[in-house]
Amino acid sequence: MRQWTALFMKDFKLSRTVFFIGLVMNVLVVMLTLYLGQAANDSLIMFVPLAIFVGIHAIYVPIVVFISLKTESSHLSLWLNNPQPAVKLLLSKIANGLMMIVISLSMLYVLSILLIAPKFGMMESNWTDIRRVGLFIFPHMIWISILLSAWVMVLWALYQWFRLKIGRWSRAAVAGAAILSAGADALLKSSEPYRFVTEWGGMAYKFPAILSDPVQTYAGEYVLDFVIFVGLFILAAWLVDHKVEG
Repeated sequence: MRQWTALFMKDFKLSRTVFFIGLVMNVLVVMLTLYLGQAANDSLIMFVPLAIFVGIHAIYVPIVVFISLKTESSHLSLWLNNPQPAVKLLLSKIANGLMMIVISLSMLYVLSILLIAPKFGMMESNWTDIRRVGLFIFPHMIWISILLSAWVMVLWALYQWFRLKIGRWSRAAVAGAAILSAGADALLKSSEPYRFVTEWGGMAYKFPAILSDPVQTYAGEYVLDFVIFVGLFILAAWLVDHKVEG
């Protein structure tokens, strides 16, 4: 446990610049939100930059993981000589990204409530729905970001393997793998079998003060996404252990 904690702290140091820049940007976005709220007649317009920045968090963990892995690439043999298996090495990077995105989104949520709410006389029903939307969106944004980070790990591991096998063509091969994967994912999600497997355990979330239609979710989608994440993570660890290190 002590070794993994040391590994976790090392990974934090590798990507802490992104983390602190993100916290500063959170403050700037909230300040912009306050300015728009005072300048615009429509009180909901002020949440546009906030919503955009929350959406950008979908690539937060992938960026953290990519920067950390890119740094490891400069001394790859040293990193791979770590006695801990690739599963733990990669898990540390995802855990770092998870910690950072949770802190970042929590900061956005708290600042928005503390700084914006007292300054604008919005109806309580509007504020209730805004708070509920935040509590709905943030966990989903975290999950999307974690899932995308698994793809980043697989592509990085493929690149390191291809670099050993085909040299300068490795980037093109990884780009091709990324395009094929994205195409296969889009094709899968538009298919009848996908809907059959995922459309169970439905639950509708209503935010009448903000959205006219309820947001529909399915437990099946969460289960399938989790299975995909586990599969991608295991594949990335296997590639590092057997193709990159080997």
